[in-house]
Amino acid sequence: MLLVLLVMVLAAGAALLTGGRFTALADNTLVGLHWLAAAATGQLLGSITGGIAYPVGLIGSALCIIVFLRLNLLRPGVALLAIGFLSNAMVVILNGAMPVSVAALARAGVSASAVNDPRHELSGPHTVLPWLGDVVPVALPWLSQAVSPGDVLIAAGAALLLYAGMDGAGHIPTEPTPTWQELETKTATDHPAE
Repeated sequence: MLLVLLVMVLAAGAALLTGGRFTALADNTLVGLHWLAAAATGQLLGSITGGIAYPVGLIGSALCIIVFLRLNLLRPGVALLAIGFLSNAMVVILNGAMPVSVAALARAGVSASAVNDPRHELSGPHTVLPWLGDVVPVALPWLSQAVSPGDVLIAAGAALLLYAGMDGAGHIPTEPTPTWQELETKTATDHPAE
């Protein structure tokens, strides 16, 4: 999920450029953050322990994320997060792992041999809904990979949530344009009649 982190860094930069600030995140009204912590813990423990704990951790993590998304559905970006998460979950459930397109990997400059963990598998004729798998090539230095449409939605939703949480104004702050009257008054005071 390096793409999500990169997009969030860009969103934070955009928020700062448009008048947002990190301190505004403290005033954020997201609820159920403990559900996110539980989801992260489930993923971590399942990955470390392995065996049956891995799928159990994934299922528990998914349930915690669903609860968190439902509690915050009306917040900016959370609907995108929910759609992205559900599309990723659906394709993983139907295939047993995230299918990865060999063509997308090639366009990103990544070898198919990079797919070597139990959470991913190369797409083939047996793949169900292959277009929801990792089919979007990302060719960036140190970030080349294939991601899913769900990952793109998750990145966009997380960025929007962060941007809104930082109170980004959506425009670059500038001095207001002076009116004609203000300009005439300034000219009259700067250059009095002789």
